[in-house]
Amino acid sequence: MHRPKATLDSNLTKKRLLRKLDITLLPMLALLFLLMTMDKSAVGMYRFEHDLGLKGLDFNIGISLYYVTYFGCQLPSNLVLRRVGPVWLAFLVISFGIVQLSTAFIGNYAGFLATRIMLGLTEGGLVPGIAYVLSLYYPRSEVMMRISIFLPCGGSLSGAFGGLLASGLLSIDSIGSVTSWRKIFLVEGIITISIGILCVFYIPNRPENFWLLTEDERILVEETATNSNLIDALSHRRINPRLILRSFTFHAGICALGFGIVNISLQGFVIFLPTIIASPTVEAQLRTVPPQLVQGACAVGNAYMSYRLRQRGIFIAIAAIVTIVGYGILVVSDNSHTRYGACFLAFGGTASTVPFFLSWAVENSAPEPVRAANIAIVAGAGGIGSLISVWAYLPSDAPKYRHGFSLNLAWACISFILAIIGVLYVHWENAKRERGERDDRLIGKSQTELDELGSQHPEYRFQP
Repeated sequence: MHRPKATLDSNLTKKRLLRKLDITLLPMLALLFLLMTMDKSAVGMYRFEHDLGLKGLDFNIGISLYYVTYFGCQLPSNLVLRRVGPVWLAFLVISFGIVQLSTAFIGNYAGFLATRIMLGLTEGGLVPGIAYVLSLYYPRSEVMMRISIFLPCGGSLSGAFGGLLASGLLSIDSIGSVTSWRKIFLVEGIITISIGILCVFYIPNRPENFWLLTEDERILVEETATNSNLIDALSHRRINPRLILRSFTFHAGICALGFGIVNISLQGFVIFLPTIIASPTVEAQLRTVPPQLVQGACAVGNAYMSYRLRQRGIFIAIAAIVTIVGYGILVVSDNSHTRYGACFLAFGGTASTVPFFLSWAVENSAPEPVRAANIAIVAGAGGIGSLISVWAYLPSDAPKYRHGFSLNLAWACISFILAIIGVLYVHWENAKRERGERDDRLIGKSQTELDELGSQHPEYRFQP
């Protein structure tokens, strides 16, 4: 449907619009991510062994089943999201809130496995869904900064808040008949369900329905959102298999592989950090707070510099170097204070890398149907990495976890190499388009076929 151009289209007006979105939309999306990651932190805060009768690798198997369903549902979830709108995110939040609440009342290993599987199904679509919603509202050049805010900040705040909440709840005797670790899931489940219900009425289906924007602002959002030109002319069309297949590009492969690799490091750290710190239960929760806050600050600082200099891959490489130093220290050192300090480096570097690979894929994907599929594919690769991370920290390797840290050191080195390859490829491809070596893609194409080219269009330039 044709819409009139916004009457207020100055740069100043656009900046005001971005600030308004940052105040009204971004905090709610970041809050949803925070609620999801609080569950991951809670799992690592109390390992269930005694109360549920877990033995050997039972805990790792349960977490693995979570990640199998987590990454398996991401592409279908994003396709549903594009069909029904962001209210789907509210449904997911309410659903995993109910599962969190149910976890407070499980009594055996079977219950643990069932809740982990259901959490994977309900949480899996959230990260790609949030990234997709952001791409509907923000210009291509702004998406990276927002993803780099909600992912690390949501993660760090959830870890910090979750650690403080857990230490407080573990310090009191009971909430009615609910005791010990069950209190964490009870309280977090109630909070999550409440916010999910609020989201049903708060999150708009599309920019043109956002009740906090004026009519001019809604039009301006549509005009300036990611690739809002001939390359993104399919925003309201249905996805077809041809467009989904077009999302499997070399650059998307780099981002998917990189996102999967860095998630091996990050998710294992989130779940096992209290065990790695190896302090008494309440003290361990408190000691997880500073690394969580530092990793959020590092990620935002790195994202801001990348945003200002308009470079992505180089800053992934820089963050990977920091990660390599951190894991190198963890591998060779036996000093508890040195190892705790190295957690800041490893955690901060990894958390800076994770949002970059996802946002890099978002920036270099078009049209909108391809972007929706691409986000889900990259996020799905992150789920596979998360599954591997569960087996990086085995009981037989505790408490030093040298094998796990050595594995993550190797992955950090590979992520550095992938970032450099990604940068070189983008410059090579852009140069070929500048020389007109991709113009043959326009020959004999109808207007619909030209619209579907998206990021394959000769006029499209990749973000390095």
